[in-house]
Amino acid sequence: MLSFILSNIWYNDIAKHGFEAIEKSDISSAEALREGEAPASLNSANSERPSGLGGVMIGIGEQVYSILLLTFFFLEVYVVGVIPYIGKILNFLLLSWMYAYYCYEYKWNFSGIPLEKRLDFFESNWAFFTGFGSPCVLAIFFLSPLVSGALMAILFPLFVLTATGSGPEKSIGAPRRTWKCAGLGRLPIFYVADTLSMLALSIFRLESPHEI
Repeated sequence: MLSFILSNIWYNDIAKHGFEAIEKSDISSAEALREGEAPASLNSANSERPSGLGGVMIGIGEQVYSILLLTFFFLEVYVVGVIPYIGKILNFLLLSWMYAYYCYEYKWNFSGIPLEKRLDFFESNWAFFTGFGSPCVLAIFFLSPLVSGALMAILFPLFVLTATGSGPEKSIGAPRRTWKCAGLGRLPIFYVADTLSMLALSIFRLESPHEI
């Protein structure tokens, strides 16, 4: 448990320092082309969120919803795994998407990309994220729990850095038809988790006391 807590803290630090290094490199490249011009993709992503208290409240709401969404998605992964015959295959796919989303979520948080655009981009490029997250899942499926846990602790931060060094936010701000994998069609990966999250929020809202 202690190792798990420390790893999560360090993963965030690794992603933060990696993001800062990439951002400095991008700004230096942009200044070499046009002095004083920041990357347009980050500006367009951050400009969509209101500034001040409204932006803070939206950010908190997105974090709460994201926690609920990923919690229900994790439960979905567990339930799907017990289905006879096709359970292992579905479990492998869902785990691949889950680890891929975890890896990219660090950078998307630092970039200030809205949750709605993250999910839309992820579900529209599901084939890429399947391949990105599958190496982490292979360590879980074919090795003992102790060995797979140790290997995962090594692989996951490397994949976090890989995700941080890539530039998906440049594509997120572009029209969907320009996304490379969009031709395969959008796959509603988070449909069940989204439905359960909205149901949980609606129940909480109904049970909360109303004051006039």
